[in-house]
Amino acid sequence: MDPLIIKAIFLGTLRDPILWILCAVLGWQTDRPLHKLLWMLVAGGLFFGLFRGLVYRYGFDEALTGDTFGMVIASATLLTIAGGMAVFGLRSAWLARGKAQETVGKGESQVARTRPVRADAPRKRRNDDRARKRRS
Repeated sequence: MDPLIIKAIFLGTLRDPILWILCAVLGWQTDRPLHKLLWMLVAGGLFFGLFRGLVYRYGFDEALTGDTFGMVIASATLLTIAGGMAVFGLRSAWLARGKAQETVGKGESQVARTRPVRADAPRKRRNDDRARKRRS
């Protein structure tokens, strides 16, 4: 296979905004187990690659052979996995850094000024709204 074709496929996949949206959406949730994230990224990359190959074949009338079509799918899958894992790792590190700074920077006086969260707050608001409607 010609290295120029491989480079064009790789760079074309890299420039596609669907790749970045897919990576951001799948990699953003940090409480998801890693194996589930990997399976979702593989599935998303395969669907994205298949869609991209079909657009090349039927939308742009490119004569894609089997190995070129496979290269489109493989590049989309690999880039989706790499991008999604990068988003997942960066977001996890960002959240961990924020939690560490939050606990270190708080003084005793700031903790004393915060109000505890009441578990029955939504129910009280709901009852107040109902009472307001009955009075009207």
